[in-house]
Amino acid sequence: MDITLRLAKLTAAFCSLVSVVYVTTASDPSPIVALMLSFGPLLAVILWLQKDARRTGVGSVHDWGYFLLLAWPVVIPWYALKTRGRSGWRLTAGLFVLILSAYISAVAAVYFVWFFHLSGY
Repeated sequence: MDITLRLAKLTAAFCSLVSVVYVTTASDPSPIVALMLSFGPLLAVILWLQKDARRTGVGSVHDWGYFLLLAWPVVIPWYALKTRGRSGWRLTAGLFVLILSAYISAVAAVYFVWFFHLSGY
């Protein structure tokens, strides 16, 4: 496993944990923390994709990282299918889960808090 992919996973896990803490304590994060929770996993995935693109030679555009940042929902599936073939869908799904992990965790925590609030615990 590549060190930057490990860093992307750690970033996603940390942002997920922090978003769950904010949801369960019913507090609003400061703007800089909200920005980190929103864009931290995306930036970590983009850094990994830049390094992987250098390794594979695909996407050797000068502004590859900026292009990824602007159009990541379209570019990530294209890149994954171009470099991995049919198994690229697994990579696409994994990267999308990493990018959206803070949102997924926050929504799960909201339902968890709501369920226990209604049941009286």
